[in-house]
Amino acid sequence: VIVGRSNIVGKPLSLLLLREHSTVTVCHTRTADLRGETKRADIVVVSAGKPKLLNEDYFNQDSIVIDVGINLYQGKLCGDVDFDRVLNRVRAITPVPGGVGPVTTVFLVKNLITLLGLVK
Repeated sequence: VIVGRSNIVGKPLSLLLLREHSTVTVCHTRTADLRGETKRADIVVVSAGKPKLLNEDYFNQDSIVIDVGINLYQGKLCGDVDFDRVLNRVRAITPVPGGVGPVTTVFLVKNLITLLGLVK
């Protein structure tokens, strides 16, 4: 399940996963049964742009949660998932900050190096 339909994360990620023959459900903040959709999922990628939108009630104990959101909330950076409430209730969760951000940076540099090689 992908929570978020932006042109930056939600839509491109859903297309990438579909190309790899994955079954993808795209939800958003106004999805009628968002809690049910995420609770049934094995993997949930969250990029909705709402700080601490999802708490432990949205996941099952085997969920793998990838929080792509980055928000300033009460003077601190946090994701779209309430990390402290979810941490011990799921199989795995990425922290914010420090989760997917460093991976994004590595792939940005890799792609730039590849591009430079093509330009020469």
